This record gives sequence, C-alpha cells and structure tokens, in this order.
Amino acid sequence: MNDDTSATTGSGRAMQVANTVIGALGPDRSLTERVALFAAAASVGQSFEPGLQPRRTIDQAIATGVISATTLSAVTVAQSAIESVGRLVTRGRTDTASSAARLAFTVGTNAMVGAVAEGLARALPPRDDETTRRGLTRIAARQTARVAAMGAGLSAVIGASDLISQAGPNRGWITRIPVALPVGIAVSAWQVHRVHLQSAEFGDTTIENVSTRKSVAIAVGVGAGVIALQTGERLIAHGVSRAISRVAPSYDSVSNPIGHAVALTLLGAGAYSGYEYAVHRVEQGGAAVEPAYDKPPTSPLVSGGPESLVPWDTLSREGRRFVNMVLTREEIETVMGEPAVADPIRVFVGLDTAAEAEDRVDIIMDELVRTRAFERKVLCFASPTGSGYINYVAAESLEYMSLGDCAIVTMQYSMLPSSMSLTRTGLAIEQNRDLMHAITGYLRGMEPEARPRFVLFGKSLGALTMQDIWRRRTVAAMDRDFVHSSIFLGTPSGTEFAKGWRLNPAKVDPEGLMLEVDNYGEYLDLPEERRSRVRHVLISHHDDPIPKFGTNLLLRQPWWLGPPEARPHGIPKSTTWRPGTTFVLTGIDLVNAMDVVPGTFGRRGHDYREDIARFVSAAYDLPVTAVQLLEIERALRERELEWAQARVVTEQIARAREALLREFKTWGVSSGSDSQADAVLRQVLAESRPAGPTAVAHEVHEATDPLISS
Repeated sequence: MNDDTSATTGSGRAMQVANTVIGALGPDRSLTERVALFAAAASVGQSFEPGLQPRRTIDQAIATGVISATTLSAVTVAQSAIESVGRLVTRGRTDTASSAARLAFTVGTNAMVGAVAEGLARALPPRDDETTRRGLTRIAARQTARVAAMGAGLSAVIGASDLISQAGPNRGWITRIPVALPVGIAVSAWQVHRVHLQSAEFGDTTIENVSTRKSVAIAVGVGAGVIALQTGERLIAHGVSRAISRVAPSYDSVSNPIGHAVALTLLGAGAYSGYEYAVHRVEQGGAAVEPAYDKPPTSPLVSGGPESLVPWDTLSREGRRFVNMVLTREEIETVMGEPAVADPIRVFVGLDTAAEAEDRVDIIMDELVRTRAFERKVLCFASPTGSGYINYVAAESLEYMSLGDCAIVTMQYSMLPSSMSLTRTGLAIEQNRDLMHAITGYLRGMEPEARPRFVLFGKSLGALTMQDIWRRRTVAAMDRDFVHSSIFLGTPSGTEFAKGWRLNPAKVDPEGLMLEVDNYGEYLDLPEERRSRVRHVLISHHDDPIPKFGTNLLLRQPWWLGPPEARPHGIPKSTTWRPGTTFVLTGIDLVNAMDVVPGTFGRRGHDYREDIARFVSAAYDLPVTAVQLLEIERALRERELEWAQARVVTEQIARAREALLREFKTWGVSSGSDSQADAVLRQVLAESRPAGPTAVAHEVHEATDPLISS
C-alpha cells in the first residue's frame, strides 16, 4: 500500500515537472512571450551566415547569443506595444468576448499594425545620404511589420487550438502543445543546413572551422540562456506593470510595454556597469610598465630620454614601446647599404603627460623645437589607435627610407583598445586639430625651401581622428595646411571626411589627389597618369571589417553585399544582408581581423604590414632601389619578431622572479631573497644561452639583465 502510494506520488510529481517544462516552452506564456521565443529561436540559424573573417566556434557562440538575445528583447517590446494598441482601441472590452472574437481581434490588430508599419517602411526608401533618424525609422517600421506578421500567425495557431479544445471533451491536451519554440528551432535547423550548402556552393570558407556538432550544443545552450533571460525580464516587467496598475490605474492599458521597457533598461544598466569595470581594468593595463621597457631611452632625440620635456613615467605602455624601438644610425646603414644622415626623432606625449589637451600640444611643440625636428627632411604627424599604438612597420619604413632624416610626432588620447575608445574620438580630433594648427603655424613662419616635407599617417581609429580634422572640408584644405601626402590604413566607416569623399569625390576632391585601394598591386595597375596625381592614399582591404562596420549596416544593404557575382574578392558570396545579423557578425569579425603573427606579414583583414613599406616609398616620395626595398622588408620582419620575443621572455622572467620571491617568503627566507632569486635566474639564463647567439638572443639577454639586477 505504501509502495503504491509512493509510486503514485512520484508519478504525480513527474507529471507536474513535465507540465511545468512544457508550459515554460510556450503554453503558459503570453502571446508576447511566445512571439519573442519563436523569433529568438529562429534567429539562431541566421547567425551562422559566413562573415568577412574566419570564425571559431567560440565566436559563433558569442554571435548566436547576442543575436538571439537582442531579437528576444526587440520583439518583446514590439509585440507588447502592438497588444497595447489593441487594448487602447477596445478599452479592454475584448476581455469578456468569446474566444473566437478575441482570436479575430488579435489577428486583426497585428495585421493592421503590420500593414501600417510596412507602408511606412516603403514610404522611406533607402538613400545614400539619408540621416540616421530616417534610416532607423524605416528599419524599425520594417521589423515591426515582421513582428506583427509573426504575432498574427501565432495568434491564429494558438486561437485555433483553443477553439478546437473547446469543441469537444478530452481535447484539452491540444492547448498544451508547445508551438513557438519548437517551430523556431526547426526554422533555425533548416537555415543552418541551407547556410552550409550555399557556403560550399560558393566556396566561402569563413565558417569551415565552426563545428556543426558543437554548434548544435551551442544552440541548445543559447536557447536555455534565452529562456532564463526572458524569465528574469518577465518577472521584472510584471512587477513594474502591477505597480503601475495599482498606483495609476488610468495607465493600465500601457503598463505592459512600460514594464518591459523598465526591465530591459535595468538589464542594460547592469551590462553597462560591467563594461565600465572592464574599461577601468584595461586602462590600468595600458598604464602599466612592461618589463622589456622599464628603462628610459638613452637617445636625446626621443621623448622620455635625456633632456626630454616629457617625463618617462607618463608615456604609457605604447609610448614606452614607441620611443624605445627607434632605429639607430648604425641599424639604418646596415640595411640601406649607405651612410645614414642622422638618428631619427620620435616625439610622443602621453595622456598622463598633461591633464589638458592644450598643454599636451604645447609640450609637443616644445619637444619638436628642442629636437630640431623642423630641420629634418620629413616631418610625420601620426595619429595613434585608441591605445596609443603607432604602426611600427610604417615608422621604421620611414626611418630607413629617409636615412634617419625624419621626425615622427604623435599624441595620445586614450589608453584603451580602439573598440573602447570610440567615445573619445571627439577629444582626439580636437587635440589633433590643435596640434595641426600649431605645426602649420610654425611651418608658415619658415622659408618655403627650408620647410620639411610634412606627411600624415593613421591606422584604424588613428585614420579617423586624423582625417576628421578636415571633416566637411575638401582635400585642398590639406594643401593649405602644408600637407605633402598621407597614408591611412583601414579607415573606419564612421570617418566623416572619408564618407563625404566617397559620396561626392567630384566636390571633395576635384583634382583626384586621393585614392582608395585594396593593395599595392591594385595601385600599380592604375595608369601612370592617375598614380602621378595621387598624394593621399586610403588602403582598405576588402575583407577588413573596420572600414565596413557601423550603424550603416543597420540601415541599408551595403555595396559590398550586392549581387554575388559583383562582390569584391574576399567577400563571401553566400551571405545575405540582414540588418541586425550582419551588424553583429561584422562586429565579431573586428576581433578576428586583427590576429597577426609577429614577423609574418600578411594581407588579410586589418593586417596591412605586407604593403606598408611600398606605400611609404610611393606616397611620401622616398624612392629606394629594389634591393634596398627587399632588405627593408626583411629587416622589418626580423625586428618585429625580435621585439615580440624579447617582450615575451622578459615578461616571463619577471613573473618567474615574483614566483621565486613568493616561494622564498613561504620558506621563511626574507633576508637576501632578492639577490638569491637573481642568482637563480642568472644561472638558468646562462645555461640556456645558445652557442653563437643570434640577434634575438642578444636582444633578450640585454633586456633581461637589467631586469634581474633591478
């Protein structure tokens, strides 16, 4: 008897659990939640579209999660708003209506809103010069129309099942059949299958490293995460909605969308707080001293060195690298095979060098005067990326080709990666403009024949913050500022100057002084007459997402996702433009586009090292022989690898020293522990020193010996 009772109780509990699970999949949820579940699940398949860069399984997981969660949030708000429209129209009279009437009204409301939204979207066709507000209105209207269509379809299915269950006895189980989530998963499965077939047909390989088996697991995990996220959002929204109904009953008809808006805002605030914490930690890393660069340079011709007006400890990580990696006269002569003119000048002012941009500009000008930079053959104003990074290949190419008779000047505006420095571009543009005015003012006071050749350089965010000094102006304005020529690598799509030039080159650049190419071979294929006029070069790889990523992807189909047969090399031909999906996938591509191997130059994504030396020679008018060019490119690769190895080794030695000191402390050894740790490390290094050490080995040991003795 007891056994039977226990069995019955266990069976009942199992049924309860099963009903709860089934209910969570749809039947116990509102129409808004079911529509959102269907849309989020269906969007998983779209996230597997090929992108510009090879994607790993973890990249796919991030993309799938972001796309499905964003879809969930957007559809929840949209469908909730549609339902509120219906409640406002009827003022709640449908609550007492029959099931058939409620069904007809729900379907009709979604159909009406969908028709109005689609009409609005068609009334606002995309234009190249449209405002962001106009474009967002069109996309919002189109997405609302799609949400309304999904709402109408699911309402019809759900309503029909309700009517069937009421038509006779023993049909209640029909209403317990989950529809939204299973159908959404089925749609995604079909889409993933279609994506792989089309990728194979067109030869697109960017998703070939995405494991199908793992992707299925990811999809399941993402689905569970989406449901959990929706549950949390629903609880918050429900609480807010009930509070509004109690406090302000007159607003009851719109309490649901308000509740969802508040819930999503709270979730967004939590995400933003996490982002701010990440920014703080990254800034600390950007200001930290690297073991390989813990000593100031010995040259008086670089910032942070003897006689410099820039304190060494204000240069940040990238600044210390930049000034320490300057070429010497001897290194230039070895590569070029002829006497160098001088030791190069490098001027770097860090964000911490002075609190105000005006003061940083003043210090830079004083440094330029102190080092006599205006007396050099070439003066290069380089705008760094967000972290303060200046492309080493470009800097060293200039120093080799000018035989050291050059000066490079740059000013930091952030210590964060470019992706985290987007809010600081305004500061960067303004301080770059101030420095430009100061430099051109000084040049204006010089005799024309005594002026240096004034050139510009910028990569990525550095290209944006340099070009936008002249936003809403013409290329001729650069001439009036004495700019001889410029090189810009991977110019971001948000660059106002480049955007204006691309839309209307006849107005911005009537003389054809600016050019945008994918690579140096493409430049050489131009007629000689065209190349002879070019002084400003934008190098943008077709598969580089940085010149392509921006809000424009949300607003209209980009030119590079046109007909498959017309797409440039490197653009997947099987990819379909979908506003939100394309935006997220291109954002994921940003990370993979910057994966580089030290010493191995490629022509892929955001890696422009392979062509930089040739463009420096052509754009800056610094001719070299074919032999010298080959020697420069060989030296560039070797130096990059040597410095990268030295950084890794010194960092590991610093960590080993810290570990030894911690271990000595646990042993109770405190007196003389520093010298003992140094002795151990010196012995290890001596035993590991190879016979006939290479330049790399010399570099490493020279860098680590001071570290150990310190």
